[in-house]
Amino acid sequence: MVRGMYSAAAGALVAQASIDTIANNLANVDSTGFKRQLLQAEAQPTTQIYRIQTDPGQVADNRLPGVPTKTLVGPLGSGAQIYGTPTIFEQGQIATNGNTLSFALSGPGFFAIRNPQTNQTTYTRDGNFMRDANGNLSTLEGSLVLDPGGQPIGLPAVGKIEVDRQGNINVNGQVYGQIGTFQFANVQALQPQGASQYVAPQNAGVAPSTTTSVIQYAEEKSNGDVINSIVGLITNERWFDANEKSISTQDDATNQAISIVGRSS
Repeated sequence: MVRGMYSAAAGALVAQASIDTIANNLANVDSTGFKRQLLQAEAQPTTQIYRIQTDPGQVADNRLPGVPTKTLVGPLGSGAQIYGTPTIFEQGQIATNGNTLSFALSGPGFFAIRNPQTNQTTYTRDGNFMRDANGNLSTLEGSLVLDPGGQPIGLPAVGKIEVDRQGNINVNGQVYGQIGTFQFANVQALQPQGASQYVAPQNAGVAPSTTTSVIQYAEEKSNGDVINSIVGLITNERWFDANEKSISTQDDATNQAISIVGRSS
């Protein structure tokens, strides 16, 4: 019975983790460039169960009677566990917003941005940018947007800014740099940081993207699915409740068994 309680508890923990993942997806459904996460579960390693007993008979050279036997009963599971929480990098809906320094990406690429305080480079699909106090193209939080060579992009104080699909920046007909786009050989190696930024470890395999288009006056919406997320919340809440009820039932059965043994002794 105790083993059954552990299995039910493991299932409840996975259900709770799944609820937390879906809730985070719902909380960021309006976050520009957000990519939803999926929780994957798997069975915990099984244990082989054997029936060990002493059969009637005599073993040669053994003074004690009985023949020890060991018979395989079969595998016994011990519940579920989390396998992983991969990010789903599907393209989100591209919506026009009319802002000159707002950009959406069509394709697998990411913008590269650098935090001026920590000097850390991260990657994002959130292209809502601005011109900072130093005239550089930056995120709304102040991180610098980088060109294909990893350098900040300076913009003039005045002039009409036009950006083509390759990210080339033109101001009154003069080129002022290019917005870099980057893609990854192993996109699942990216590590989420905040709502829509990612840190790229070495095994991610970053390289300039040649198949990503930059779209001005637009932004990429979250790829979260509200309806499926709500259905997932209901399903996982019921799964959690079922495991919780199983724990309670087995606990009551254990208490009754202990009480009966106590009375019979």
